Amino acid sequence: MDYSNREEFDDFEQAFGDLLRDFVSAGGVVAFPSSEGMLVSTLKKYFDVDWEMSNYYRTNWGPCLEDNERIINESFGNGNLSRRLIKEYSAKGVSLRVPKHERCFGVTKNSRTQSLVPHMSGRDVSKQCEDGNYDVNIAVHDYGKGTIAYFGDVNAEQETIWLVAAFVESRSPKLPIDCFSSIDASTFAEITQLKEEGNELFKAGDLDQALSSYQSALEKFRSKMGTHGPQRDCYVALLSNMSLIHYKKGDYRQSETFATSVLDIEWGQEKCSYRRAMARFKISQTGGGDLVLLRKAQEDVLNAGMTPPSTLKATQKLMAQIEVEIKRLKRKEQKKFSSGFENALSGKFD
Repeated sequence: MDYSNREEFDDFEQAFGDLLRDFVSAGGVVAFPSSEGMLVSTLKKYFDVDWEMSNYYRTNWGPCLEDNERIINESFGNGNLSRRLIKEYSAKGVSLRVPKHERCFGVTKNSRTQSLVPHMSGRDVSKQCEDGNYDVNIAVHDYGKGTIAYFGDVNAEQETIWLVAAFVESRSPKLPIDCFSSIDASTFAEITQLKEEGNELFKAGDLDQALSSYQSALEKFRSKMGTHGPQRDCYVALLSNMSLIHYKKGDYRQSETFATSVLDIEWGQEKCSYRRAMARFKISQTGGGDLVLLRKAQEDVLNAGMTPPSTLKATQKLMAQIEVEIKRLKRKEQKKFSSGFENALSGKFD
């Protein structure tokens, strides 16, 4: 759209302004790649940014690592793509002046204008770094539970496209945001009742019926996980309870599966880290030994290692059991290797 056209400007705000604001507030992520610095007025109106238009020129833009290394790594690949993306590149951009903690890419000591604006020389560009109040062409701003980013690139350079993609991938929430995952009050009341029934059946020792109640409660979530807070907590508790029941019934693979579902939502959750470690240990035992699985179980125990003192002893005991089993399997592998080597030297075949 042509943001210099006031009519289109108004149409954009009317059609998308409230929608984008609510989306970001709920946890969404939006990138604004734009050749129009006038967009800042809309970002101020809907996202409360403290940004100002500055200049328009081509130069080498570089990562503002001295100001925001952590934010830059988090926003453009969590460090995984740093060698490819977090470096200087040339682009003709509409630059902004933004608060220090929101700068991502801007002019550097090496920057010189490559297409001069009348009132600015190459020396003026690089001197901005010394003044500490310099132009940026990429900035981020947190709003509510989400984040927006501005990319002031007139020609959509390849490097900018990579950075936009990295931003969206890096900052997008791993779980559905509230506006897409909420359960209506009446359905959630039914879920809560089924969960409480399952808890009572579990206490009474009726594992099969408790499992049935928990499963019925989960099915009412359908493809949703509930909003952050009581709904999401209930969803996680149901998965955790099902993991425990399957473990008690000796179905260790199902126990591992449900514990993993919890950890996909809350990585490092201590209760299910410990439960998955127990399930993996049992799977290895019943299958004759699995070193890969046991090492994964060790990692789970370490994640469960900050549990309260009341359960610390059980965690330490499980780790000791896993270590003993790993040593046993290593000795078994070594013995098998030595035997195979001797047979090869003697000319014997299996």
